Amino acid sequence: MVKMLTEEWVKAFGDAINKNPNYKPSALTWEGDMLLVIEPSGKLDHEVRVFLGLYHGECTEARLVKEGEEVETEYIMAGPYVNFVKVMKKEIDPIRAIMAGQLRLEGNMANLMRHTKAAQEIIESLGMFKTDYL
Repeated sequence: MVKMLTEEWVKAFGDAINKNPNYKPSALTWEGDMLLVIEPSGKLDHEVRVFLGLYHGECTEARLVKEGEEVETEYIMAGPYVNFVKVMKKEIDPIRAIMAGQLRLEGNMANLMRHTKAAQEIIESLGMFKTDYL
């Protein structure tokens, strides 16, 4: 079991994306890194940012972003920790969470809509390893 939002968890997340047999074929034309901004709520008392390098069906990099570090990405998904956990536990679909305002997504929406299966498979990858939530 890997403690959520640690370097070990982020590495396991990136590895799971690459091992997910459904991600690669759904993301062959995907170009655009993603930044996850997990905002304080519940048991999380500080913001955590996770960088995912995503290119043509590969997760090229997965790492925690240091405080004060600037990163440019094609997409930003942000929201409270408790809502990210609901998505991870499949209590709410990520697209519904965005539509309901529980998570916010910034970036090229037209491109993202062509890759909804890839986005869903990124979330599915979180279920490929056990997470110890805060």
